[in-house]
Formats: sequence, C-alpha cells, structure tokens
Amino acid sequence: MRYGRRSIRKTMGMNLVVDVGNSRGKAALFGEGGIVKRWTFGGTGTEEFDAIFCRYGRVARAVLSSTRGEDAALEALLRERSDYFLKFTNATPIPLQNAYATPQTLGSDRLAAAVGARELFPERNLLVVDFGTAVTCDIVTAGGCYLGGSISPGLSMRLRALADYTGRLPLLSAGECVAVCPDAGVPSSTATAMAAGTIEGIELEVRGRMERYAGEFAGLVTIFTGGDAPLFEKRFKNTIFANCELVLTGLNTLLDYNADRK
Repeated sequence: MRYGRRSIRKTMGMNLVVDVGNSRGKAALFGEGGIVKRWTFGGTGTEEFDAIFCRYGRVARAVLSSTRGEDAALEALLRERSDYFLKFTNATPIPLQNAYATPQTLGSDRLAAAVGARELFPERNLLVVDFGTAVTCDIVTAGGCYLGGSISPGLSMRLRALADYTGRLPLLSAGECVAVCPDAGVPSSTATAMAAGTIEGIELEVRGRMERYAGEFAGLVTIFTGGDAPLFEKRFKNTIFANCELVLTGLNTLLDYNADRK
C-alpha cells in the first residue's frame, strides 16, 4: 500500500471513535491534541472502515457506540484492528454518577454527550442540547451527576410528521425551512407557516428549558451539539456554546477512562 509504514506509525497511539446514529454515522481519529481526522458515513460503514484501516493502519484503542442496535460486522472489524476495543452501552462505566431512573433505556449518545460536556466544562452545571433526529435537553450537575432531561422530535421529524399526517402539507427539507423562516411578523404562506412552527417551535422550546433550568442550577452553561445545531446557534447568539463534536469527544473520554481502568 502507498500509505505504508509512515501512516501506521502515526496511528499506533491514536484512538478511533465511532458513533452510529439514527440518521448517519460519524468517526474520528483522536491524537493527543484532539481530532486528527473525521469522517461521516451512511449504512453500517464497514466498507468505509476497511478503507480507513488500509490507509491509517492499526489503532491503539477503538470504541463503538450505536443507537441503531447491534452491528456485528463493524464490531468484529474494530475488535480485530485495535489493541483495545470498547463497545459503549448504557451499562458501561462512566466518569459520572448516573441518576437516570431507567438507565436500561437511556441512549448511549446522550450519556456520551454528557461526558463530553463535563470534559470541556468541569465542575459546572451544564445543559446539553442535542439537535439531532430528536432534540434532547440534558442536565449534568457541577458535582458530576447526570440527571436526565427531555426528548422531543427533531426538525426533520417534525417536518416529516406534518407531511405524513396531513392531506396537503408539503414535505419541506431542513434547508428549505431555514431559507423561508420569517425573522419577524406573522407567517403569510404555507411554507413560512410550517417553517415558523417547526424552527421557532424548537427555539422557543429550548429557550423555555434554558430559562427553567437557569433558575434551578446556578451558573448554568448551555452547550449545543448535533447535526442541526448550526441552524439554531445563531438564534441564541452569545448565550450558548456550540460543539458539534461533543458526542465524539465524550466517547473518546470514555474510551480512555475504561481502558485505563484495566
């Protein structure tokens, strides 16, 4: 292979982090300074990872988190090509206290985002808002306790529901919705009405959560993440931090945490 030994030497001490979400998958190579290379993929990603390993060689540690369920082929590949492999589930040890009442139903992506937020803002009260397939708003306390939070439909899910459960409303894409969403005034067309109802609906929902929790948790820091976060962060200006790699960061922290415990 052209990539040869130089690439292999570069990745021997790196972590490979894989997050398979509801809509797409993401992966990243982490070095000491953070993310070195990042990919997105559809489906199971097995072919993509064959290419990644051909180019970059074996990795020191790898972690797989999936909200889609079991993926035996991808798991086997990651086990084979790493010195240490972690399959992250809601039962995996984490550097937080988990106060969720039903941990067996808790999505691993929510836990990973909470760990990532704690890594970036230690000893702070945190509100983690993930704009993905669903919109989740989760609380991590300054003392390191994950409390849980709310789950509601994400932007694409809301747009799909309007089209599927009505007779005449069109299916708008997220991009179309953003383009026609009015900045002010009363929406005066079907498209602008749908845009205002979905985008502004999510905005007002999140603002309500921020206001409610700010009164309960002193010095609350709000972090936006997820694929649709860029569509919303400008609406909140300087009141939030945005980090679209929060889940990957959390998974990398969890990988090192569990590997170092061995």
